[in-house]
Amino acid sequence: MIVVHSGERAGEPGDRFAEVLVPMRKVGPFLLQRGLMDVIRQHRPTTIIAEFNLRNLMSFAAKARLGSRVRWVWWGLDKGASDAALRIKTWLAHGKAPIVFYHHRIRDFFVEQGLDPDRLHVANNTFHVENHRSFHESRPKDIFLNVGTLDPRKQNDVTIRAFKNVLDKTGCDLSLYLIGEGRDRAMLTQLVRDLGLDDRVFLPGKIEDPAVLEEYYARAIASVSFGQAGLAVLQSMAFGVPFVTKKSAISGGEKYNIIDGYNGIFCEDDSAALEEAMLYLATDDAAARTMGSNAYTHYRERASVENMVDGFRIALADGEG
Repeated sequence: MIVVHSGERAGEPGDRFAEVLVPMRKVGPFLLQRGLMDVIRQHRPTTIIAEFNLRNLMSFAAKARLGSRVRWVWWGLDKGASDAALRIKTWLAHGKAPIVFYHHRIRDFFVEQGLDPDRLHVANNTFHVENHRSFHESRPKDIFLNVGTLDPRKQNDVTIRAFKNVLDKTGCDLSLYLIGEGRDRAMLTQLVRDLGLDDRVFLPGKIEDPAVLEEYYARAIASVSFGQAGLAVLQSMAFGVPFVTKKSAISGGEKYNIIDGYNGIFCEDDSAALEEAMLYLATDDAAARTMGSNAYTHYRERASVENMVDGFRIALADGEG
């Protein structure tokens, strides 16, 4: 197996795949990978799994040039925010190649757009946690948690303000941890200072050691990311911690793992709704722990890496020849 990408090498000894780096550059809204066809000619793959990204023109050009000589599987088609782009993507997706989606709800949407359901498959996007286990019964449960880049899209400033209001209303001994690095660090640090929350809100930086992260998840009432719900959703569920976000959160489909009121909470798109959700979980211990248990069950039964692999296996068996 060969993985072709444009980032940094991430392989480790013992991996059963090779990496080939093909630099990518941006030209306007598009992404170009010169040399991609050379790599394909050199390695002569029998099957290609390619990201269905409208901006990456080279993938569509490669498929057109190869025709039926290579089995082709598309991965990751999503609705996106542009109606015009959606029409183009739907037109391109009407070929014979199987398509693998991140989630059943995205697949169902494209079935409604007229695509053949027999060649549409699902490999639920996930985050592999080597030693996943549920902490829904652990004690104490006294923190809210956000793990990921400190990026404006997360709207962590909204979370901090909502958290302050929860403290003021309950008087509970709670803390908020924002784990990660990013361009919002200085702004968030100043906001914490301005609100007098230096002893309640902490930014410990980026933590990658699973054992250390476990300690935070063990104490977490819930993970909260108001503006964005990506792979952090799956990581949180892998530790039995419910996830809170807004209905319109930016997501690659991961947010559809959240079942409102069952393994997390979908808020309306305002800070008052976020505050209400955090207040509910902070004051109803039984409800928070039940949601945590449900989150872990969902991860184990529907969103583990084994489930994702099975989805690809089915699609590969259906690969276009």
